[in-house]
Amino acid sequence: MTTVRDIVFGELIPGRPGQAAGELEAAAERLAGAGLVADQPQAPAAALARAVMTKIAELLDIEVSDMFVGAWRTRSALLTAARETRDQPGLRREVSIRSFTMPWEYEADVDVVVGGSVVTTLTAAVTLQLTVTALAAVVEAGRLTALTAGDSTARGELRVRCSSPEAEHTVVEREQAVDLRQELRLGGGGVALVDGPHDVAAQRGAPVSPDRPVAG
Repeated sequence: MTTVRDIVFGELIPGRPGQAAGELEAAAERLAGAGLVADQPQAPAAALARAVMTKIAELLDIEVSDMFVGAWRTRSALLTAARETRDQPGLRREVSIRSFTMPWEYEADVDVVVGGSVVTTLTAAVTLQLTVTALAAVVEAGRLTALTAGDSTARGELRVRCSSPEAEHTVVEREQAVDLRQELRLGGGGVALVDGPHDVAAQRGAPVSPDRPVAG
């Protein structure tokens, strides 16, 4: 499954021990070159920048499929179809969406630690743009059960900022295709876009038993 980390850094294929790979290494070099981390008596700036990028990569182990489903559950033609098919058992909807873009943002603070002491704290700010075109989907019983067409691309940007001295630099800009059908894996009944009928009834509250006194 594709993660935000994959989009921002690509595949993290390790080289020799202690060596970061590919885009992560390049991002660390940009971070050190921008001066957001400085040489320390016990560690050069390049090593500290690499440690920061490695920590950020760990934090970005978030599956992209969760973002698509979360957005569709909030507001979309798929959500409308899901509600209709939930409320009318046996109804099947085929939904086409020409194009839509979903923004996603994430921030996290990363401490730079040398000799057990924090020498500075950096903020990693990630912006993702997920774009889907020519989507064709099938919705049944409130669930997305099939994707018959659709192309998707994800564009990621990673900025790192420091409050003292105040500065911000973009260290990664990257784009790649995302195979929605592979990411969502709709077998086994598909993906729920709305609560089922039983869930809705439960949310409305169960009837009060006549054998149980009710406090006034």
